[in-house]
Amino acid sequence: MARALLLLLILACAAGGRAELTPATTVVVANGKVPAGVELAKAFMRHRGIPDQNLIVLDLSTEEAITWPQYSETLLNPLRARLLAAGLLAGQSSGQLAAGQDQRGRREYLPTAVPKLGWLVLMHGVPLKIQPSGIKALGASKQGLQGDQACVDSELALLATVNLDPEGAKANPWFQQRALAPTDAAEVIRTARLDGPTPADVLRALQGAWRAEAQGLRGRAYVDVGGPYPDGDTWFKNAAELTRQLGFPTDIESTRQQFGAKARSDAPAFYLGWYSQKAEGRFASPTVKLAPGAIALHLHSYSAGTLRFDSAGWTPWLVKQGAAHTSGNVYEPYLALTLRPDLLVQGLQQGMTVGEAAWFATPAVSWQGTILGDPFYRPFARALPEQLADFQKKPDELGAYAVIRAAQLRPKDESAKAMADLDAAQRRTPSLPLAYALAQARQDQALPLVWNPQVWVGLDKADDGLLWEIALFFDKKGLKEPAKKALQGLQARPGWKEDPEFKARWEAVAR
Repeated sequence: MARALLLLLILACAAGGRAELTPATTVVVANGKVPAGVELAKAFMRHRGIPDQNLIVLDLSTEEAITWPQYSETLLNPLRARLLAAGLLAGQSSGQLAAGQDQRGRREYLPTAVPKLGWLVLMHGVPLKIQPSGIKALGASKQGLQGDQACVDSELALLATVNLDPEGAKANPWFQQRALAPTDAAEVIRTARLDGPTPADVLRALQGAWRAEAQGLRGRAYVDVGGPYPDGDTWFKNAAELTRQLGFPTDIESTRQQFGAKARSDAPAFYLGWYSQKAEGRFASPTVKLAPGAIALHLHSYSAGTLRFDSAGWTPWLVKQGAAHTSGNVYEPYLALTLRPDLLVQGLQQGMTVGEAAWFATPAVSWQGTILGDPFYRPFARALPEQLADFQKKPDELGAYAVIRAAQLRPKDESAKAMADLDAAQRRTPSLPLAYALAQARQDQALPLVWNPQVWVGLDKADDGLLWEIALFFDKKGLKEPAKKALQGLQARPGWKEDPEFKARWEAVAR
């Protein structure tokens, strides 16, 4: 307690707060025994302009789960020493790292100045979680929060403060805060991790983020609100409302099941789901690739119990599928202490980077959560008018979704203008999503359908669920020919021809 009060007095007297978020205040940590992780670190640092000297390579365990002595002796203690020497933790002549150790192997540390370190980014190969020690708690813990097991990332967030008893969770001062006073900001160094099943998966996800930052996050949103707890369902419902406010067409799965095998799944810019341990349903299909820069998470207690095997949980699977940002839990987090999907989207809506938004949405530190992806990625860096201009100059496969998003954002009294924009875009650049969006918009206004037959040219590349939805749309209207055309696109695809519902629809339109 005395040391904590001393820290507050020192920080209260310090001039100014933590430095602005710049590459110079970002440190990247890699495992020297995993060369691929070191190379990934260098690629990330080059892209973000992080100085070479801010790469810290340590000899760490190659296992994901480590003990407290391993954490302290190979990671925490040497990392603190290196940061102190570099003047990032408390200044070159400030901060004290004593020779004495506590019962978990942590060297006693006394900060004496506001840290200059803004972000700590951990690379593929750095251990993921700390196993419970079995050491008896020093004080009484809240019911259900016993144990010192933790995510390495979440525990390292406290490296700039005195060693705290790691039993249970600690409140995150950044939770629902965009900025903090110097004394509060000094308590936590925000962390992120660039990790996944393989280095190639991680690099692909990074490149998707950088592409989306340059071209805009384009696509649709898919949100699951059928989980086991009412509070969580409220979060996901709120998140769906926010993605709609951002202009992303949003599909909602409201049952206790995951999105089904026939669900639409084209261009997922947002996938927010819960509650299954292993990836299942439509978004567990290898054929469903996330849009470049996608924000994707699946809330489950052990979603990030491992990041090495994509079949073991949602978090590694989503990285493999291209998620530019995801998150997960290495041990049981309890619902109230897990990352909030609605606050994550809210932070992005307010212009935060994904790292800032994730910490804005995270209630606890010294706990179970890991945040994956480039923390400086800004999904809305390319404004929507710029995306529309890009699509006119050089159309690509995702540009149609920028047009659809712009139409979604028009007020109701401009519905005619929205439809005109969709019509002009699909005439200039035939696109199945554009043509279908126009058909839906005209239906909403009780107008005759307009359908450009040129959109069938790319039928072989269309999303299964999109084709199925289009077939149902036209079949319901009694328009057999376009319904039949959409079903034809599914006939040769695995699992469709023998599906009873598909067979019944095919027989009905083929008569």
